[in-house]
Amino acid sequence: MTRARAGFTLLEVMIALAFIAIALVSILEAEGSGIRLTDQARLTTRAVFLARQVMAETQAKGSFSSQVEKGRFEGPLNDLAWEREASANAWVPGLYKIVVRVHPVDRPASEGVTLEGFDYRETP
Repeated sequence: MTRARAGFTLLEVMIALAFIAIALVSILEAEGSGIRLTDQARLTTRAVFLARQVMAETQAKGSFSSQVEKGRFEGPLNDLAWEREASANAWVPGLYKIVVRVHPVDRPASEGVTLEGFDYRETP
């Protein structure tokens, strides 16, 4: 008469642990990716809001500078910088194209948010 053996073999336990490890690594990778995407979304939201603010300030000014102006936000937003450029339209006198870029201080402007708008000023 043979005796029935209860329990798992060492090989079965090792295979089960390998499956659990693979699942845990996948979950942790997905969590890290989610955190990075959340940070990127937070940065983009702040940058769009600040770009709109700079655009509104530019349009409220009485005149435009043809030079690229640069600056940095103050207070808790000092990790972001802005650039603004206004250029006159050659075909429509008084029409200006305004480009505002907001980006992290440690990255180039091309990696941030770009907002473009137009403003019309009657010419005398």
